[in-house]
Amino acid sequence: MKADLLRKKFLEYFKSKEHRIVESDSLVPADDPTVLFTPAGMNQFKGEFLGHLTGFARAATSQRCLRTDDLDKVGKTSCHHTFFEMLGNFSFGDYFKEDAIAFAWEFLTKELKIQEGRLWVSVYKDDEEAYKIWKDKVKVPENRIIKLGDKENFWPSEAKQKGPNGPCGPCSEIFYDLGSLAGCAKPGCDPTCSCGRFPEVWNLVFTQYNRKEGGTLEPLPNKNIDTGMGLERLAAVIQGVSNNFETDLFQPLIKEIIRESGNDKNKEYIYAVADHLRAVTFAIYDGVMPSNEGRGYVIRKIIRKGVLHLRALGVANPFLYKLVAVLADMMQEPYPELKDRQEDIAGVILNEEKNFINILDSSGALIKEKFSGIPLSGDSTKIGEIIFQLYDTYGIPTEITRDNLKKQGFKNLEATVQVVNRKLEEQKERSKQQSAMKGDVFSAKGLDIKVKDSKFIGYKESSVETQILAILKYGEEVNVVLDQTPFYAESGGQVGDTGKLINGKNIFEVLDTQKINNVILHVGKISSGSFKKGDKVVAKINIERRLNIARNHTATHILQAALRKVLGEHVQQQGSLVAEEKFRFDFTHSKGLSKEETLRVEEVANSYISGSQAVNCKEMVLKEAKKAGALAFFEEKYAEIVRVVSIGDISKELCAGTHLDNISKIGLIKIISEGSVASGIRRIEGATSSFAEQFIKDEREKALEETRKKDKLKESKDEERKRSLEVNNSLKDIIPRLINKGIKINGVNVVSSLEADLDMSSLRLLADKVKEELKQGVVVLGSQDNKQKRLYLVIAVTQDLLSRGLDAQALIRQVAPIIGGSGGGRKDFAQAGGNNPEKFPEAFALLKKIIQDKA
Repeated sequence: MKADLLRKKFLEYFKSKEHRIVESDSLVPADDPTVLFTPAGMNQFKGEFLGHLTGFARAATSQRCLRTDDLDKVGKTSCHHTFFEMLGNFSFGDYFKEDAIAFAWEFLTKELKIQEGRLWVSVYKDDEEAYKIWKDKVKVPENRIIKLGDKENFWPSEAKQKGPNGPCGPCSEIFYDLGSLAGCAKPGCDPTCSCGRFPEVWNLVFTQYNRKEGGTLEPLPNKNIDTGMGLERLAAVIQGVSNNFETDLFQPLIKEIIRESGNDKNKEYIYAVADHLRAVTFAIYDGVMPSNEGRGYVIRKIIRKGVLHLRALGVANPFLYKLVAVLADMMQEPYPELKDRQEDIAGVILNEEKNFINILDSSGALIKEKFSGIPLSGDSTKIGEIIFQLYDTYGIPTEITRDNLKKQGFKNLEATVQVVNRKLEEQKERSKQQSAMKGDVFSAKGLDIKVKDSKFIGYKESSVETQILAILKYGEEVNVVLDQTPFYAESGGQVGDTGKLINGKNIFEVLDTQKINNVILHVGKISSGSFKKGDKVVAKINIERRLNIARNHTATHILQAALRKVLGEHVQQQGSLVAEEKFRFDFTHSKGLSKEETLRVEEVANSYISGSQAVNCKEMVLKEAKKAGALAFFEEKYAEIVRVVSIGDISKELCAGTHLDNISKIGLIKIISEGSVASGIRRIEGATSSFAEQFIKDEREKALEETRKKDKLKESKDEERKRSLEVNNSLKDIIPRLINKGIKINGVNVVSSLEADLDMSSLRLLADKVKEELKQGVVVLGSQDNKQKRLYLVIAVTQDLLSRGLDAQALIRQVAPIIGGSGGGRKDFAQAGGNNPEKFPEAFALLKKIIQDKA
């Protein structure tokens, strides 16, 4: 039986048991800072587990999950993966142990026809209730029921002793016996043995306690069921293989890797490559782009591990990206959208492969650079830390670095192994903490709000008379909950509404609107009077602000349609911000837009607007909406019933935001900027209507100002050239006069003169020209620039006099203080400024005396 059919049978079975079939959540869980990636099926139901039901008390999913805490085991064992699908059924205060056990047993033995004699179960050592259900109701023989302790059969593991506080409970696991010849083949082997004979198939968690500080366990008023069964492990059992990688979930990938590499021996690397390709493909599918931090760092690291494994198999060129198309074909039934996005995802992976291969090819130069200046017998701790840094930052394997260092002559490299291993363990622990559920797994601000769900009427109404249900305070923040409200709460990239709550002269300023679960919070402050629970108020939004936001939100839909038309249908929204004055739109595209492409996108978007198409919004079943071609935003978690926003044949998207009724009211879309957010993700910022017009006006004024500045600069340069020409002409007349004024001091020609109203540039030029005429001698010129109100002094010495000790730089330092200044320069030319014009004669006299003494 193929995995697709297994998945389908599981969901159909639980649908027949009155479970709501909920789509898999993204690998990037929304509004959940406790995990880096979605690690289990229960994550998207945290609110429901705490009693915040949203229309169903039973659910079942096939959840895509990503964990990295066992990354180094992938490929080495038969059942460890980074990416996997977890089949799960959940009860939120509805059925409990007896039904959960009965459902599991019936599905495995009746629906899948697994032999009962092949199945073993475990229960928590103190859970007599579960033990009796298995023994007396299900009739599992006692010799196939084992009791395990807090580490193996309590969730979270060892929570009673170590925490965290919060919901917890015993587990019951179901194991499949591969047979007496599997694993260690020892008599008496059972699921407590780690030999691999008894793979765990299904884990049933009975959440029945609330752990309090000190380890006290209180019974929960509403007991929950949380189960998880790995599709990969189940497929191995049903398909009669002992290794998950031998199932149809991996075999097409593995065959392609073997075909490319010509290597079918190194199964460890082959399996790891297949696993890693699944992980990075679905991570990018869910919007995680490779980068140097957070989730992106994890995905970059997994890609680089895949490249290294391929190199070990003999594949030196980029190849991982080619497997995306194979995976898209394999996963077409559960994830049809993957086929549409395979080229874009492959492009991101290809770019990463190329970059890493370049790093590996140039690793010698990089290693040399990082270890330059470090002694060959240097501190092993420091060397080990750099080896780890090269691995952690660039992905260069530690063995490659050590081999390189050995060739360079570095000593004591064996001692660095311990340092690197310690750093790797620290990193592994960080990874576990990031990818596993944290102590505050069920905590979130506002989850304890005990009020009914808010009724949002803001699609049609901007003002309504309503009642205050609750007033909540978080520090200085005041939140008001209303019975019904026209205020749109921030979500889907759209900012929350602002406005007022009015009760006569009592006014509450709503500065923001947020939502926790289905409770809408009006965040703000009392500007006059007072309010209390039960008060009747008029809730009134800032309608002009809402209209501007609606323009920008509808504009993002138009923009996405234009981008897909100009750049291609690989364009997918990756994020947005819809505010009053502007919008921001992030989308998938491998390179920056040219000026021509940007103008074309803008042109297409505005041509759509000129068509005056109506905007239609209607509710549909999620699957039907997707079948109809409605685009979905990757990060958004959609309910069973969704709102579809359609604009003629231009755009159709799932969207809960507020919109215009006709796109002509956008007026104008102006792209303000376009740039990169991350690898493969671009960002456009834009404005609409009067904000777009103001931007265009400001740009025009800026351009005019730039033109004026350029014209003014040109005029200034023309004036400067004209003045320079005039100065040059006037200097021609001065030179003969100065030469005639020259005197000889001990055989040295000396020209000194105080000239009227010359700037430093003119004075330097004049000194150079006189020096050229003299051939041999010293030129000393001073001037008072009346325009700049500055004094200038220059000294020029011909080259032949330098050997006789006449140094212009030394001369200027000696005489500049006399005119109240300082100066410097070269031996053949120096200059100074000053502020004491009447001292020029004294400075000239001193210079002549120094020349006489030197010459």
